[in-house]
Amino acid sequence: MLKKIGFPLVILFSITGIILSYMYNQQQIAEIADEATSSIPVEEPETNEETEVEPDIDETVSSGWLGSHIEKDSSLTQKVVFVGSSSFTSTESDRDWPSLVMKETAHAITATKIDYEVLTYSGETVSSSLIADTASDITAAEPTILIVESFSLNDNQYYLPFTEQESVDNLSLFLTHMESELPDTEIIVVPSNPFPNALHYLERKNTLDEQASSLPGTYVDHWVAWPTGEGLESVTQNLRPNDEGQEIWSEAFLEFFIDS
Repeated sequence: MLKKIGFPLVILFSITGIILSYMYNQQQIAEIADEATSSIPVEEPETNEETEVEPDIDETVSSGWLGSHIEKDSSLTQKVVFVGSSSFTSTESDRDWPSLVMKETAHAITATKIDYEVLTYSGETVSSSLIADTASDITAAEPTILIVESFSLNDNQYYLPFTEQESVDNLSLFLTHMESELPDTEIIVVPSNPFPNALHYLERKNTLDEQASSLPGTYVDHWVAWPTGEGLESVTQNLRPNDEGQEIWSEAFLEFFIDS
C-alpha cells in the first residue's frame, strides 16, 4: 500500500522540482539581461538641423550698390551727404527725395548705422564758384558717400551763355576737387531733374550722358523713370519737382541704391 502511494508522490515531487528549477533559471536569465541592457550607453540620435546664421547685410540691400559698398567697407557707420540745388525740395511742401531715399534705406538695412545730411545751394551753378562755396561744407560733413546733383538745371536757367561742354568740364573739376579732399569717399553723380518743353537743357543733359563715364564717381541716370509729355508737366512746377516728382526721383534712385 505504501509503495503504491509513495511512487506517485516521488513522481509529483520530481515534476514540481523540475518546474521550480526552470522558473528559477528563467528569472536568473532575465536579471542578467536587464543588467546587460542598463550597462550599455545610450547614444543620442544626431540631428541634422543647421544653425541659421544671420547675414551681415540684409538681402534687400546686398544686391544694390549700397550693399556692395558696405561689404568692402568695414566701417560700422556710413555718412551719406547729398549736395544739390532747390530741385532737392518739392515745390509743394518740404518733401525731398534724399530724405525719402534714406527713410527707405533705414527700413531695409539693420547691420550698419547710416546717417545722412542734405546740403542745398539754390542759386549756385556748377559754372560759378561752386567749389569755393560748398567744398568746406561738404568736407566738414565727413561723408563716406557723397551724392552730387549735376547742377545742370541751374546752369541752364541762370547762365545759358555757358556751353554744354563748359558745364561738364566744370562739374568734372568740382568732382575732382572733392575726390582730392575726400580720397576715401565714394562719389555718386545724378543729373538734375527733367522738365517739359526743354530745348538747350536737353542738349546739356545729352552732353553729360555722353561724358559721364569720364567723371569721378558713379553716374546714376534717373530720367528713364520720369513720364513724358503731359505726364511730366503734372510732376513738375516752375521747372522743379513737386511732391510726386520727388517720389519718382527717390524711387528711381532706390532701384540703384538698395535694389528696392
